[in-house]
Amino acid sequence: MSASTRDLTRLFRPRSVAVAGASTNVDSAGHDYVRSLREFGFEGPVYPINPKATEIAGFKAYPSLRDVPGEVDLVISCVPASAVLDLVEQCAEKRVPFLHLFTARFSETGDEAAARLEREVHAKAAAGGVSILGPNGMGVYHPAGGVAFRPDLPQDRGGVAFLSQSGNNAVEVIVRGNARGLAFGKVANYGNGVDITPGEMLRWLADDEETKVIGAYIEGVPDGRGFFEGLRAAAAKKPVIIHKAGRTQAGARSAASHTAALAGSADLWSTVIRQAGAIEARNQEQLLDLMVAASRLPRPQGRRIAVVGGGGGRSVQSADACEENGFEVVPLPGAVRERVRERAPMLADWVGNPVDQSILAGSGLSSNGLLELMLQSDAYDLAIANIGEDWFLGRPDAGDRLRHACNRLVGVVKSTDKPVAVVMGPTETANHEHRQLLDSVRDELIAQGLALFYSVERAAFALGKLAP
Repeated sequence: MSASTRDLTRLFRPRSVAVAGASTNVDSAGHDYVRSLREFGFEGPVYPINPKATEIAGFKAYPSLRDVPGEVDLVISCVPASAVLDLVEQCAEKRVPFLHLFTARFSETGDEAAARLEREVHAKAAAGGVSILGPNGMGVYHPAGGVAFRPDLPQDRGGVAFLSQSGNNAVEVIVRGNARGLAFGKVANYGNGVDITPGEMLRWLADDEETKVIGAYIEGVPDGRGFFEGLRAAAAKKPVIIHKAGRTQAGARSAASHTAALAGSADLWSTVIRQAGAIEARNQEQLLDLMVAASRLPRPQGRRIAVVGGGGGRSVQSADACEENGFEVVPLPGAVRERVRERAPMLADWVGNPVDQSILAGSGLSSNGLLELMLQSDAYDLAIANIGEDWFLGRPDAGDRLRHACNRLVGVVKSTDKPVAVVMGPTETANHEHRQLLDSVRDELIAQGLALFYSVERAAFALGKLAP
Protein backbone atom coordinates (compact mmCIF):
# COMPACT_ATOMS: atom_id res chain seq x y z
CA MET A 1 0.00 0.00 0.00
CA SER A 2 1.30 3.44 -0.95
CA ALA A 3 2.49 5.61 1.91
CA SER A 4 0.01 8.28 0.78
CA THR A 5 -2.94 5.87 1.05
CA ARG A 6 -4.72 5.89 4.38
CA ASP A 7 -6.04 2.67 5.82
CA LEU A 8 -9.77 2.93 5.08
CA THR A 9 -10.77 -0.22 6.94
CA ARG A 10 -12.63 1.63 9.70
CA LEU A 11 -14.47 3.78 7.17
CA PHE A 12 -16.08 0.74 5.55
CA ARG A 13 -16.13 -1.48 8.63
CA PRO A 14 -16.38 0.79 11.69
CA ARG A 15 -16.59 -0.73 15.14
CA SER A 16 -18.91 2.06 16.33
CA VAL A 17 -20.95 4.78 14.61
CA ALA A 18 -22.41 8.11 15.72
CA VAL A 19 -25.04 9.95 13.67
CA ALA A 20 -24.91 13.70 14.29
CA GLY A 21 -28.23 15.31 13.47
CA ALA A 22 -30.11 12.05 14.01
CA SER A 23 -33.84 12.62 13.85
CA THR A 24 -37.10 11.16 15.12
CA ASN A 25 -38.69 12.21 11.81
CA VAL A 26 -38.94 8.95 9.87
CA ASP A 27 -38.96 10.89 6.58
CA SER A 28 -35.44 12.28 7.00
CA ALA A 29 -31.86 11.29 6.31
CA GLY A 30 -31.08 11.76 10.01
CA HIS A 31 -33.49 8.92 10.74
CA ASP A 32 -32.54 6.73 7.74
CA TYR A 33 -28.90 6.44 8.73
CA VAL A 34 -29.77 5.26 12.23
CA ARG A 35 -32.46 2.89 11.02
CA SER A 36 -30.12 1.48 8.34
CA LEU A 37 -27.64 0.44 11.01
CA ARG A 38 -30.41 -1.45 12.78
CA GLU A 39 -31.84 -3.03 9.61
CA PHE A 40 -28.42 -4.18 8.39
CA GLY A 41 -27.54 -5.70 11.76
CA PHE A 42 -24.61 -3.46 12.66
CA GLU A 43 -22.94 -5.22 15.58
CA GLY A 44 -21.21 -2.33 17.32
CA PRO A 45 -22.50 0.58 19.39
CA VAL A 46 -24.71 3.13 17.63
CA TYR A 47 -24.91 6.67 19.01
CA PRO A 48 -27.67 8.95 17.64
CA ILE A 49 -26.82 12.59 18.43
CA ASN A 50 -29.83 14.81 19.11
CA PRO A 51 -30.14 17.17 22.11
CA LYS A 52 -33.95 16.97 22.03
CA ALA A 53 -34.44 13.20 21.86
CA THR A 54 -33.83 10.35 24.27
CA GLU A 55 -34.22 7.49 21.77
CA ILE A 56 -34.11 7.19 17.99
CA ALA A 57 -34.90 4.03 16.00
CA GLY A 58 -34.36 1.89 19.08
CA PHE A 59 -31.01 3.41 20.12
CA LYS A 60 -30.34 5.71 23.09
CA ALA A 61 -29.71 9.28 21.92
CA TYR A 62 -27.05 11.67 23.22
CA PRO A 63 -27.06 15.50 23.37
CA SER A 64 -23.67 15.85 21.67
CA LEU A 65 -20.73 13.82 20.42
CA ARG A 66 -18.84 14.87 23.55
CA ASP A 67 -21.45 13.02 25.64
CA VAL A 68 -20.93 9.68 23.90
CA PRO A 69 -19.36 7.31 26.44
CA GLY A 70 -17.22 5.17 24.11
CA GLU A 71 -14.83 5.52 21.18
CA VAL A 72 -16.29 6.25 17.77
CA ASP A 73 -14.78 5.08 14.45
CA LEU A 74 -17.23 6.84 12.14
CA VAL A 75 -19.38 9.93 12.56
CA ILE A 76 -22.13 10.55 10.00
CA SER A 77 -23.07 14.21 9.75
CA CYS A 78 -26.64 15.27 8.99
CA VAL A 79 -26.25 18.68 10.64
CA PRO A 80 -26.45 21.96 8.68
CA ALA A 81 -23.28 23.26 7.02
CA SER A 82 -23.05 26.03 9.62
CA ALA A 83 -22.67 23.44 12.39
CA VAL A 84 -19.97 21.34 10.76
CA LEU A 85 -16.94 23.24 12.10
CA ASP A 86 -18.09 22.57 15.65
CA LEU A 87 -18.71 18.93 14.81
CA VAL A 88 -15.19 18.63 13.40
CA GLU A 89 -13.81 20.04 16.65
CA GLN A 90 -15.74 17.44 18.64
CA CYS A 91 -14.50 14.68 16.33
CA ALA A 92 -10.92 15.78 16.91
CA GLU A 93 -11.47 15.82 20.67
CA LYS A 94 -12.90 12.28 20.55
CA ARG A 95 -10.13 11.14 18.15
CA VAL A 96 -12.66 10.03 15.57
CA PRO A 97 -10.75 8.76 12.51
CA PHE A 98 -13.55 9.21 9.93
CA LEU A 99 -16.25 11.81 9.41
CA HIS A 100 -18.77 11.33 6.63
CA LEU A 101 -20.42 14.59 5.62
CA PHE A 102 -23.86 13.94 4.19
CA THR A 103 -24.15 17.65 4.87
CA ALA A 104 -24.24 19.62 1.61
CA ARG A 105 -24.40 23.23 0.39
CA PHE A 106 -20.68 23.74 0.19
CA SER A 107 -18.59 24.37 -2.95
CA GLU A 108 -21.13 22.66 -5.22
CA THR A 109 -23.39 25.71 -4.79
CA GLY A 110 -20.92 27.97 -6.61
CA ASP A 111 -21.04 30.39 -3.68
CA GLU A 112 -17.59 31.63 -2.57
CA ALA A 113 -18.55 31.80 1.11
CA ALA A 114 -19.74 28.18 0.97
CA ALA A 115 -16.56 27.12 -0.81
CA ARG A 116 -14.47 28.95 1.80
CA LEU A 117 -16.33 27.14 4.59
CA GLU A 118 -15.58 23.82 2.88
CA ARG A 119 -11.87 24.68 2.83
CA GLU A 120 -11.99 25.64 6.52
CA VAL A 121 -13.71 22.38 7.39
CA HIS A 122 -11.10 20.39 5.50
CA ALA A 123 -8.18 22.25 7.10
CA LYS A 124 -9.59 21.91 10.60
CA ALA A 125 -10.28 18.20 10.12
CA ALA A 126 -6.77 17.57 8.78
CA ALA A 127 -5.24 19.41 11.72
CA GLY A 128 -7.29 17.28 14.10
CA GLY A 129 -6.47 13.96 12.43
CA VAL A 130 -10.01 13.48 11.07
CA SER A 131 -10.46 12.10 7.54
CA ILE A 132 -13.52 13.32 5.63
CA LEU A 133 -15.70 11.45 3.14
CA GLY A 134 -17.75 14.05 1.26
CA PRO A 135 -19.21 16.58 1.77
CA ASN A 136 -22.43 16.33 -0.21
CA GLY A 137 -22.37 12.53 -0.38
CA MET A 138 -24.47 9.68 0.95
CA GLY A 139 -21.45 7.84 2.32
CA VAL A 140 -20.78 4.14 2.77
CA TYR A 141 -22.73 1.01 1.88
CA HIS A 142 -21.05 -2.18 3.10
CA PRO A 143 -23.57 -4.94 3.84
CA ALA A 144 -20.95 -7.27 5.32
CA GLY A 145 -20.07 -4.55 7.84
CA GLY A 146 -23.70 -3.73 8.63
CA VAL A 147 -23.47 -0.18 7.20
CA ALA A 148 -25.77 1.41 4.61
CA PHE A 149 -27.08 4.84 3.68
CA ARG A 150 -30.64 3.62 3.09
CA PRO A 151 -32.52 0.94 5.02
CA ASP A 152 -34.24 -0.44 1.90
CA LEU A 153 -31.08 -1.35 -0.02
CA PRO A 154 -30.26 -5.04 -0.78
CA GLN A 155 -28.45 -6.90 1.98
CA ASP A 156 -26.67 -9.39 -0.32
CA ARG A 157 -22.91 -9.48 0.23
CA GLY A 158 -20.28 -9.89 -2.45
CA GLY A 159 -17.08 -8.72 -4.05
CA VAL A 160 -18.23 -5.87 -6.30
CA ALA A 161 -16.99 -2.45 -5.17
CA PHE A 162 -18.45 0.78 -6.53
CA LEU A 163 -17.38 4.41 -6.18
CA SER A 164 -19.84 7.12 -7.16
CA GLN A 165 -19.66 10.87 -7.15
CA SER A 166 -23.47 10.94 -7.29
CA GLY A 167 -25.70 9.62 -4.53
CA ASN A 168 -28.76 8.85 -6.64
CA ASN A 169 -26.52 7.15 -9.19
CA ALA A 170 -25.09 4.96 -6.44
CA VAL A 171 -28.58 3.89 -5.41
CA GLU A 172 -29.56 3.16 -9.02
CA VAL A 173 -26.48 1.03 -9.65
CA ILE A 174 -26.90 -0.91 -6.40
CA VAL A 175 -30.59 -1.64 -7.00
CA ARG A 176 -30.38 -2.35 -10.74
CA GLY A 177 -27.15 -4.28 -10.37
CA ASN A 178 -28.55 -6.42 -7.56
CA ALA A 179 -31.52 -7.32 -9.77
CA ARG A 180 -29.00 -8.73 -12.26
CA GLY A 181 -27.08 -10.71 -9.67
CA LEU A 182 -24.43 -8.21 -8.58
CA ALA A 183 -23.59 -8.64 -4.89
CA PHE A 184 -21.84 -5.54 -3.59
CA GLY A 185 -19.08 -5.30 -1.06
CA LYS A 186 -17.81 -1.77 -0.55
CA VAL A 187 -19.68 1.20 -2.06
CA ALA A 188 -18.81 4.84 -1.40
CA ASN A 189 -20.63 7.95 -2.56
CA TYR A 190 -18.05 10.66 -1.95
CA GLY A 191 -19.75 13.77 -3.33
CA ASN A 192 -17.35 16.72 -3.53
CA GLY A 193 -14.41 14.50 -2.50
CA VAL A 194 -12.66 17.26 -0.59
CA ASP A 195 -10.41 14.89 1.37
CA ILE A 196 -10.70 11.15 0.63
CA THR A 197 -10.51 11.07 -3.15
CA PRO A 198 -11.55 8.40 -5.66
CA GLY A 199 -7.88 7.90 -6.54
CA GLU A 200 -7.04 7.10 -2.94
CA MET A 201 -9.99 4.71 -2.62
CA LEU A 202 -8.95 2.95 -5.84
CA ARG A 203 -5.44 2.44 -4.46
CA TRP A 204 -6.87 0.99 -1.26
CA LEU A 205 -9.37 -1.25 -3.07
CA ALA A 206 -6.53 -2.62 -5.21
CA ASP A 207 -5.27 -4.50 -2.15
CA ASP A 208 -8.65 -5.22 -0.57
CA GLU A 209 -9.16 -8.99 -0.52
CA GLU A 210 -12.96 -8.73 -0.46
CA THR A 211 -13.03 -6.72 -3.70
CA LYS A 212 -12.93 -8.67 -6.98
CA VAL A 213 -14.38 -6.12 -9.43
CA ILE A 214 -14.49 -2.32 -9.22
CA GLY A 215 -16.91 0.04 -10.91
CA ALA A 216 -16.94 3.83 -10.65
CA TYR A 217 -19.06 6.78 -11.70
CA ILE A 218 -16.86 9.86 -12.02
CA GLU A 219 -17.82 13.43 -12.87
CA GLY A 220 -14.45 15.01 -12.13
CA VAL A 221 -11.45 14.54 -9.85
CA PRO A 222 -9.54 16.97 -7.62
CA ASP A 223 -6.20 15.19 -8.15
CA GLY A 224 -5.62 14.05 -11.71
CA ARG A 225 -2.24 12.43 -11.07
CA GLY A 226 -3.46 10.70 -7.91
CA PHE A 227 -6.51 9.40 -9.71
CA PHE A 228 -4.44 7.98 -12.57
CA GLU A 229 -2.03 6.28 -10.19
CA GLY A 230 -4.86 4.80 -8.13
CA LEU A 231 -6.67 3.66 -11.24
CA ARG A 232 -3.55 2.04 -12.66
CA ALA A 233 -2.80 0.28 -9.35
CA ALA A 234 -6.33 -1.15 -9.16
CA ALA A 235 -6.59 -2.11 -12.84
CA ALA A 236 -3.31 -4.04 -12.59
CA LYS A 237 -4.93 -6.42 -10.08
CA LYS A 238 -8.63 -6.65 -10.96
CA PRO A 239 -11.18 -5.47 -13.56
CA VAL A 240 -12.01 -1.76 -13.17
CA ILE A 241 -14.85 -0.12 -15.12
CA ILE A 242 -15.13 3.67 -15.22
CA HIS A 243 -18.27 5.53 -16.25
CA LYS A 244 -17.06 9.05 -16.93
CA ALA A 245 -19.93 11.54 -16.98
CA GLY A 246 -19.80 15.22 -17.87
CA ARG A 247 -18.18 14.53 -21.26
CA THR A 248 -20.16 17.24 -23.07
CA GLN A 249 -20.33 20.96 -22.37
CA ALA A 250 -23.85 20.60 -20.99
CA GLY A 251 -22.79 17.62 -18.87
CA ALA A 252 -19.76 19.50 -17.55
CA ARG A 253 -21.96 22.43 -16.48
CA SER A 254 -24.34 20.04 -14.72
CA ALA A 255 -21.44 18.27 -12.97
CA ALA A 256 -20.07 21.56 -11.65
CA SER A 257 -23.39 22.46 -10.03
CA HIS A 258 -23.92 18.92 -8.77
CA THR A 259 -20.63 18.07 -7.05
CA ALA A 260 -18.30 20.98 -7.83
CA ALA A 261 -16.55 18.66 -10.32
CA LEU A 262 -14.14 19.82 -13.01
CA ALA A 263 -15.19 17.46 -15.76
CA GLY A 264 -12.35 17.81 -18.30
CA SER A 265 -11.97 16.71 -21.92
CA ALA A 266 -13.75 13.54 -23.04
CA ASP A 267 -10.85 12.47 -25.26
CA LEU A 268 -8.35 13.05 -22.46
CA TRP A 269 -10.43 10.96 -20.07
CA SER A 270 -10.71 8.11 -22.56
CA THR A 271 -6.94 8.15 -22.99
CA VAL A 272 -6.33 8.16 -19.23
CA ILE A 273 -8.69 5.25 -18.65
CA ARG A 274 -7.17 3.23 -21.48
CA GLN A 275 -3.56 3.91 -20.46
CA ALA A 276 -4.32 2.94 -16.87
CA GLY A 277 -5.59 -0.44 -18.06
CA ALA A 278 -9.21 0.15 -17.05
CA ILE A 279 -12.37 -0.15 -19.15
CA GLU A 280 -14.54 2.82 -20.12
CA ALA A 281 -18.34 2.78 -20.02
CA ARG A 282 -20.26 5.56 -21.72
CA ASN A 283 -23.54 5.15 -19.84
CA GLN A 284 -25.06 3.33 -16.89
CA GLU A 285 -26.26 0.41 -19.04
CA GLN A 286 -22.72 -0.23 -20.27
CA LEU A 287 -21.39 0.10 -16.72
CA LEU A 288 -23.83 -2.51 -15.42
CA ASP A 289 -23.26 -4.86 -18.37
CA LEU A 290 -19.51 -4.71 -17.86
CA MET A 291 -19.76 -5.24 -14.11
CA VAL A 292 -22.06 -8.24 -14.67
CA ALA A 293 -19.68 -9.75 -17.22
CA ALA A 294 -16.58 -9.11 -15.10
CA SER A 295 -18.07 -10.49 -11.89
CA ARG A 296 -20.18 -13.41 -13.16
CA LEU A 297 -18.12 -14.77 -16.07
CA PRO A 298 -14.58 -16.13 -16.36
CA ARG A 299 -12.28 -13.85 -18.35
CA PRO A 300 -12.37 -14.79 -22.08
CA GLN A 301 -9.12 -16.39 -23.27
CA GLY A 302 -9.65 -15.52 -26.93
CA ARG A 303 -12.06 -13.99 -29.46
CA ARG A 304 -13.43 -17.03 -31.29
CA ILE A 305 -17.12 -16.98 -30.46
CA ALA A 306 -20.03 -19.40 -30.76
CA VAL A 307 -23.55 -17.98 -30.96
CA VAL A 308 -26.75 -19.99 -30.62
CA GLY A 309 -30.48 -19.37 -30.41
CA GLY A 310 -32.94 -16.93 -31.86
CA GLY A 311 -34.49 -16.97 -35.32
CA GLY A 312 -32.94 -16.10 -38.64
CA GLY A 313 -33.07 -12.35 -38.09
CA ARG A 314 -31.58 -12.65 -34.63
CA SER A 315 -28.80 -14.83 -36.04
CA VAL A 316 -27.84 -12.21 -38.60
CA GLN A 317 -27.93 -9.44 -35.99
CA SER A 318 -25.84 -11.61 -33.65
CA ALA A 319 -23.20 -12.12 -36.32
CA ASP A 320 -23.03 -8.36 -36.94
CA ALA A 321 -22.81 -7.53 -33.22
CA CYS A 322 -20.04 -10.04 -32.60
CA GLU A 323 -17.89 -9.02 -35.54
CA GLU A 324 -18.38 -5.32 -34.82
CA ASN A 325 -17.05 -5.94 -31.30
CA GLY A 326 -13.92 -7.66 -32.55
CA PHE A 327 -14.94 -11.32 -32.38
CA GLU A 328 -14.27 -14.01 -34.94
CA VAL A 329 -17.53 -15.82 -35.74
CA VAL A 330 -15.89 -19.15 -36.50
CA PRO A 331 -17.82 -21.40 -38.93
CA LEU A 332 -18.90 -24.75 -37.56
CA PRO A 333 -15.75 -26.94 -37.60
CA GLY A 334 -15.81 -30.30 -39.32
CA ALA A 335 -15.61 -32.32 -36.11
CA VAL A 336 -18.68 -30.57 -34.68
CA ARG A 337 -20.54 -30.91 -37.99
CA GLU A 338 -19.93 -34.67 -37.95
CA ARG A 339 -21.35 -34.92 -34.45
CA VAL A 340 -24.40 -33.01 -35.67
CA ARG A 341 -24.70 -35.50 -38.56
CA GLU A 342 -24.83 -38.36 -36.07
CA ARG A 343 -27.77 -36.85 -34.21
CA ALA A 344 -29.60 -34.85 -36.90
CA PRO A 345 -28.42 -35.80 -40.42
CA MET A 346 -30.70 -33.31 -42.17
CA LEU A 347 -29.02 -30.42 -40.33
CA ALA A 348 -25.39 -31.36 -40.85
CA ASP A 349 -24.82 -29.37 -44.04
CA TRP A 350 -27.30 -26.62 -43.20
CA VAL A 351 -26.70 -25.36 -39.67
CA GLY A 352 -23.95 -22.81 -39.07
CA ASN A 353 -22.60 -20.31 -36.58
CA PRO A 354 -24.60 -18.37 -35.43
CA VAL A 355 -27.10 -21.19 -34.96
CA ASP A 356 -30.54 -20.32 -36.38
CA GLN A 357 -32.98 -21.80 -33.88
CA SER A 358 -35.83 -21.69 -36.38
CA ILE A 359 -34.35 -24.53 -38.48
CA LEU A 360 -33.97 -26.92 -35.55
CA ALA A 361 -37.66 -27.75 -35.01
CA GLY A 362 -38.31 -31.47 -35.35
CA SER A 363 -34.63 -32.31 -35.85
CA GLY A 364 -34.05 -33.85 -32.44
CA LEU A 365 -31.26 -31.36 -31.75
CA SER A 366 -31.86 -28.18 -29.75
CA SER A 367 -29.86 -24.97 -29.65
CA ASN A 368 -28.68 -26.02 -26.19
CA GLY A 369 -27.45 -29.31 -27.62
CA LEU A 370 -25.54 -27.46 -30.32
CA LEU A 371 -24.15 -25.04 -27.75
CA GLU A 372 -22.82 -27.97 -25.75
CA LEU A 373 -21.10 -29.43 -28.83
CA MET A 374 -19.56 -26.09 -29.76
CA LEU A 375 -18.28 -25.42 -26.25
CA GLN A 376 -16.61 -28.82 -26.22
CA SER A 377 -14.68 -27.86 -29.34
CA ASP A 378 -11.26 -26.19 -29.18
CA ALA A 379 -12.45 -23.96 -32.03
CA TYR A 380 -14.33 -21.64 -29.63
CA ASP A 381 -13.21 -19.52 -26.68
CA LEU A 382 -16.60 -18.21 -25.50
CA ALA A 383 -20.27 -18.12 -26.42
CA ILE A 384 -23.47 -16.12 -26.47
CA ALA A 385 -26.70 -18.06 -25.90
CA ASN A 386 -29.93 -16.44 -27.06
CA ILE A 387 -32.84 -17.98 -25.17
CA GLY A 388 -35.29 -17.02 -27.94
CA GLU A 389 -38.09 -16.50 -25.44
CA ASP A 390 -40.51 -15.09 -28.03
CA TRP A 391 -40.74 -18.50 -29.74
CA PHE A 392 -41.70 -20.23 -26.49
CA LEU A 393 -44.37 -17.65 -25.69
CA GLY A 394 -46.21 -18.57 -28.90
CA ARG A 395 -46.40 -22.28 -28.05
CA PRO A 396 -48.78 -24.30 -25.83
CA ASP A 397 -47.46 -24.81 -22.30
CA ALA A 398 -45.10 -21.86 -22.81
CA GLY A 399 -43.99 -21.74 -19.20
CA ASP A 400 -43.10 -25.41 -18.98
CA ARG A 401 -41.26 -25.37 -22.30
CA LEU A 402 -39.34 -22.22 -21.48
CA ARG A 403 -38.31 -23.47 -18.06
CA HIS A 404 -37.27 -26.85 -19.45
CA ALA A 405 -35.05 -25.17 -22.05
CA CYS A 406 -33.58 -22.79 -19.48
CA ASN A 407 -32.84 -25.59 -17.03
CA ARG A 408 -31.00 -27.41 -19.82
CA LEU A 409 -29.10 -24.23 -20.60
CA VAL A 410 -28.03 -23.87 -16.96
CA GLY A 411 -26.57 -27.36 -17.08
CA VAL A 412 -24.64 -26.61 -20.28
CA VAL A 413 -23.24 -23.34 -18.92
CA LYS A 414 -22.15 -24.95 -15.66
CA SER A 415 -20.44 -27.81 -17.48
CA THR A 416 -17.84 -25.54 -19.13
CA ASP A 417 -15.11 -23.21 -17.94
CA LYS A 418 -15.63 -20.97 -20.98
CA PRO A 419 -17.65 -17.76 -20.54
CA VAL A 420 -21.24 -17.95 -21.79
CA ALA A 421 -23.31 -14.77 -21.88
CA VAL A 422 -27.05 -15.44 -21.85
CA VAL A 423 -29.42 -13.12 -23.71
CA MET A 424 -33.00 -12.77 -22.56
CA GLY A 425 -34.68 -9.68 -23.88
CA PRO A 426 -36.45 -7.02 -21.84
CA THR A 427 -40.01 -7.72 -20.74
CA GLU A 428 -41.67 -5.72 -23.50
CA THR A 429 -45.11 -7.25 -23.92
CA ALA A 430 -48.64 -6.14 -23.11
CA ASN A 431 -49.49 -9.69 -22.04
CA HIS A 432 -49.47 -9.65 -18.23
CA GLU A 433 -48.99 -13.42 -17.89
CA HIS A 434 -46.04 -13.35 -20.28
CA ARG A 435 -44.46 -10.49 -18.33
CA GLN A 436 -44.74 -12.44 -15.09
CA LEU A 437 -43.30 -15.56 -16.70
CA LEU A 438 -40.32 -13.80 -18.24
CA ASP A 439 -39.48 -11.90 -15.07
CA SER A 440 -39.67 -15.03 -12.93
CA VAL A 441 -37.54 -17.10 -15.34
CA ARG A 442 -34.98 -14.29 -15.54
CA ASP A 443 -34.76 -14.21 -11.75
CA GLU A 444 -34.31 -18.00 -11.67
CA LEU A 445 -31.45 -17.88 -14.16
CA ILE A 446 -29.73 -15.10 -12.24
CA ALA A 447 -30.12 -17.08 -9.02
CA GLN A 448 -28.32 -19.96 -10.77
CA GLY A 449 -25.33 -17.67 -11.33
CA LEU A 450 -25.79 -16.94 -15.04
CA ALA A 451 -24.76 -13.61 -16.57
CA LEU A 452 -27.86 -12.23 -18.30
CA PHE A 453 -28.02 -9.43 -20.87
CA TYR A 454 -31.00 -7.73 -22.48
CA SER A 455 -29.69 -7.91 -26.06
CA VAL A 456 -27.01 -9.69 -28.04
CA GLU A 457 -25.52 -6.29 -28.85
CA ARG A 458 -25.03 -5.49 -25.15
CA ALA A 459 -23.62 -8.95 -24.46
CA ALA A 460 -21.15 -8.68 -27.36
CA PHE A 461 -20.08 -5.21 -26.23
CA ALA A 462 -19.35 -6.33 -22.65
CA LEU A 463 -17.52 -9.48 -23.70
CA GLY A 464 -15.58 -7.53 -26.30
CA LYS A 465 -14.26 -5.12 -23.68
CA LEU A 466 -13.07 -7.98 -21.46
CA ALA A 467 -11.61 -10.31 -24.09
CA PRO A 468 -7.88 -10.12 -24.91
